[in-house]
Amino acid sequence: MSTGRKYTPMKESRGWYLVEYHPPLRDSKTATLSLVITVEHAPEVDIVNAMEKELRDWLNRYPVPLLVFAFDNMGDLCSLGTLQKYGYLTGFFDQDAKIRSYWGPLEDKEIPDVALNRKYVDQLYSAFDYKTYAELDVDRQRRRRGIKIGYVVLVAWLVVIPLLIAILDYYTDLLALPVLLYSFYKGIRKWLELRGKWPKSSREKQRELEERLKDHYYYHCQMNPEGFKRLMRENLDEMRKDEIAREAEALRKPNA
Repeated sequence: MSTGRKYTPMKESRGWYLVEYHPPLRDSKTATLSLVITVEHAPEVDIVNAMEKELRDWLNRYPVPLLVFAFDNMGDLCSLGTLQKYGYLTGFFDQDAKIRSYWGPLEDKEIPDVALNRKYVDQLYSAFDYKTYAELDVDRQRRRRGIKIGYVVLVAWLVVIPLLIAILDYYTDLLALPVLLYSFYKGIRKWLELRGKWPKSSREKQRELEERLKDHYYYHCQMNPEGFKRLMRENLDEMRKDEIAREAEALRKPNA
């Protein structure tokens, strides 16, 4: 199993935009840097200049080929059409130790393979928090086991334990037969509910009604997909804008 590392990104605030630097992923030739513009309207020339400046600064800090993007305060890729045909920038050090930068796509063979040297990468990013891919696999397996164990514990708590307690009560007190029968009833009912074979309660029927209403709304969304897309886009834009604003404020506070 590979023990390569997945690093936690580094985030910094520049006032009118945020930067988020991601070290290269396993088998990737480039690190990535995202600029997130936090103001409503930023001139394209300022965004281009910021991307080029950040490219140089981060390459000097971490000399690994870098891919730079810029996003607006709703999370959409910034359009730089009047200045640059492409909205992303790639840069790296050439054999003469000079920074080369290119707007737009490059062939894979044109990008130095510095980042494929994992020993060098791990030394370069030693200050970053990380988890190994082996640890991430273990975490995923642990979560799956936790879900299975949780189900078993739930069944034991709601079904098995009450039945055992009722049986013990019955053997210690013969007059407890009604309690035993009631406990059996509750245990069997809970078991059937967990398997979806017990008649539904009024609350469950209400939830089913809500689900049918959702299906009804979905049907009408299908009938008018453009209207639904506009509504969804407006909601997502507002949510994303609020999220970016909160993150920008959180990053500014330590520098205040």
